[in-house]
Amino acid sequence: MFELLKFVPPNFSSDAAVLIFDSTKFLPELRELMPSARMAVLTSEQTPKILSACKKFRADLFKTLPIEPKIFDVIIAEEVLTFAQDFYRTLLEINHLLKDSGFLLTQFLNVRFLGVLESLRCGKFTSQEQRFWAKWDVVKILNDATYKEIRFLPGVRAEISAADWEDFGFDNFSDDLTTKIWLVKACKCTAEVAALKDLFTPEIRAELARLLHRIEYDIDAEKNLQALIELVKRENIFAEYLTDFVEQTVIHPAAAKFIIQSTVDKRA
Repeated sequence: MFELLKFVPPNFSSDAAVLIFDSTKFLPELRELMPSARMAVLTSEQTPKILSACKKFRADLFKTLPIEPKIFDVIIAEEVLTFAQDFYRTLLEINHLLKDSGFLLTQFLNVRFLGVLESLRCGKFTSQEQRFWAKWDVVKILNDATYKEIRFLPGVRAEISAADWEDFGFDNFSDDLTTKIWLVKACKCTAEVAALKDLFTPEIRAELARLLHRIEYDIDAEKNLQALIELVKRENIFAEYLTDFVEQTVIHPAAAKFIIQSTVDKRA
């Protein structure tokens, strides 16, 4: 099994939309995991091998990124942090293409791997073609590119002791010193926010957010509270959803408590 696919939950939608950057190697296993998935491969090359693999595993072939937003559930860009010329722009473009509940799968070469440290100790470090990162670098980059929940799994590991380097004062949290490659899952939204966005249309959510903010900042508060109650009744927005939405949207705790109590009490 390709290690990155460990991030795909076993109950993930079988008819999901998946985009893979510059590789067909994931297609066989993805097709087995998600028999009805809509899959596509993004590559500037159209070699017979790539064309054959796409045909065999029913995957579309893209030369350029689509421009439509929110069309993929999963995007696999294995080498974006290692080789992409403008990796930050690419991460933003991927985020644009992901659905609210979607996620990016990628990996990176660990600059804290003891093999790299040993090379540095010997005065060698070759990185003209590849980028190396520490985990905190990757978290910052993904946060700046507006990704939310970020998870790591060890990829390639070295079965050697890091004791000498720990004696030098190097922290070895999560066996970082013996991990050559870290695998990454970066979600577009937190699980809570993604669940909120899945239940109602963008138009309803936008109207809900607009009313909540106007009430929060006391802009025609009574009028907008009444409009909120009417919206909740008309769209059958249940109390648990409204409570979660308010807590994710409203900044001031006192205002959030007032809105929840007022709306839930009067919606019946």
